[in-house]
Amino acid sequence: MFFPRLRNQAKWAFVVLIVVFAGGFVFLGVGSGGLDLGQLLRNAFHTGGSSGESLSAAQKKVQERPLNAPARKQLAQILENKSRTNEAISAWLAYGRLRPKDADALSHLGNLELGQANTYLQQAQLASQAQADAGVGAAFTPSGTLGNALGNNPISSAAATKASADYQAAYSQYQTYASQAITTYKQVIKLQPKNQTALFSLAQAAESLRQTKVAIKAYEKLLTFDLDRSTKAQIRARIKTLGG
Repeated sequence: MFFPRLRNQAKWAFVVLIVVFAGGFVFLGVGSGGLDLGQLLRNAFHTGGSSGESLSAAQKKVQERPLNAPARKQLAQILENKSRTNEAISAWLAYGRLRPKDADALSHLGNLELGQANTYLQQAQLASQAQADAGVGAAFTPSGTLGNALGNNPISSAAATKASADYQAAYSQYQTYASQAITTYKQVIKLQPKNQTALFSLAQAAESLRQTKVAIKAYEKLLTFDLDRSTKAQIRARIKTLGG
């Protein structure tokens, strides 16, 4: 992992690193290690407790006053506390449309989106392994007349088909949420051009999706700040690796 100084600038920078590097198995061949991203996010933001209002009451408020930003925010927080993260992200997005200059809320949203991206990436990894396991039996099926007589193993075929579908669904969701996170971090940086942690998060998220130009631009922006020489050297190394 790089850039320890940047990681210490805000508590959620640690969460971003967990997300990006836990998803490294697709691009770097590294296992996820069974990280519980949902729990790590709850610990980092202290969102595990109750907001004091029921979900149904919060939903009713939003239905009655859909343009009320505080009601949208409260609904998002309650959904998040209940680990209904996809719905919470949608609620935070709705709040963001009403309060587009709330940089703190946008930063929080970006972290949630990256957290979901990592969750689905882990699911894709498991599905890919299941697909590989289902295909192992085919290697031991005899060839020729005997193999034709035995035919395909229906259990292995069904397992491989399901694993393939699970992989495609999970990977698609990963791409969706990672892309959303990139968009969100761009909004944060537009509001706070000197937010180094948001720039770092954007660079890492873009790198994970192989949006090389976006990652390089964010890294280059980081080099304009007063960082220590070791950190700048690591950033330059990343830019060089990316072909910048």
